Amino acid sequence: MPELILHHYPTSPLSEKIRVILGLKKLSWRSVEIPNLPPKPDVIPLTGGYRRTPVMQVGADVFCDSQLILSELECHKPSKTNNTGLVQIINRWCDDLFHPVVKVAIAASSTEFPKEFLEDRRKLFLNEYEDIESAKARIPYYIAQVRAQLAWAETSLREQKGFIIGSSASIADASLFALTWFIRRRWKNGADFLGAFPNICRWEESVKEIGHGTPTDMTSEKALDIAKEAETYFKAQRAANDIDSLSIGDKVSITPKGNTGENGVQGSVHTLDSNRIGLLHENDRVGTICIHFPKIGYVVERI
Repeated sequence: MPELILHHYPTSPLSEKIRVILGLKKLSWRSVEIPNLPPKPDVIPLTGGYRRTPVMQVGADVFCDSQLILSELECHKPSKTNNTGLVQIINRWCDDLFHPVVKVAIAASSTEFPKEFLEDRRKLFLNEYEDIESAKARIPYYIAQVRAQLAWAETSLREQKGFIIGSSASIADASLFALTWFIRRRWKNGADFLGAFPNICRWEESVKEIGHGTPTDMTSEKALDIAKEAETYFKAQRAANDIDSLSIGDKVSITPKGNTGENGVQGSVHTLDSNRIGLLHENDRVGTICIHFPKIGYVVERI
């Protein structure tokens, strides 16, 4: 199987989740550092226009969204735990909790961000109809949402006396750790806020010890060359349990939910099941690649 290539940048919280999962699985992987703002000229050829971070590449297959990257890593090297369904539920909860967390970080620290960065994140996470001042007025609400939900994790960690699910670390821990890691780095009051959760603070230190596996740097040009020289390892297939009306070969556009101003990724349906969809996409730089998305959190439309 081709190498695992992660396209990410150091301060990305969802990239940190994947980096910790790579550590949990003790995997070797190639690290391609990408910009934290568009344009991303060496990313867009691989993603068909998808601009979020992280993205994982395996040859000519490109996996978008940390939710799907997690699932693909599970296929690559399954976890020893039997609680895979519960782990996915906790991961999805963490993805939802990320939204009030990032809103607090953006609104509370807006004066500290460069103007270009702030405007980009405002559109992405606050929606184009909400300005920074409106978001600032809602900071107490966002904080209350985060505090109430982290209290659940605090209780679980106190009762488990180890990790989120039992005495050993799992993907659930990587998912939650990405949020507390982000709170500490992007919210100026984050450390004080987390100080009210002693079990979470203790648990954070244990998760840090997991590390990030074995990364080796790779240039973005090399990653693009690898995609161009490879072929997708997925066969055209529509799962029998999928109730979607789409068929293999249908032309579609996939866009993240929400009024974020992001462009849709266009291609022809290549793989389809109840949880994911893969599109064949062509461009001059990488030839034909297969771009994979989860169905949860995305809108698929025929074109």
